[in-house]
Amino acid sequence: TSDLRSSFEKFGKIKDVYIPLDFYTKDSRGFGYVEFYDREDAEDAYDRRRDIMVRGDPVTIEFARGQRKS
Repeated sequence: TSDLRSSFEKFGKIKDVYIPLDFYTKDSRGFGYVEFYDREDAEDAYDRRRDIMVRGDPVTIEFARGQRKS
């Protein structure tokens, strides 16, 4: 989560970072969620998505379509 957080915190204050894990292997499922306190910060990250890298790899950004499952 620290890699994901550090890649996005330049856009604004982050409320939560969540990386879902595979139920059986406990490995990352290959995607994660970054929640900002302010929507404008999330929109800024989205607008500059081509500039964002995590561990040297480009990321794909989409706005979540629902609430996080608990």
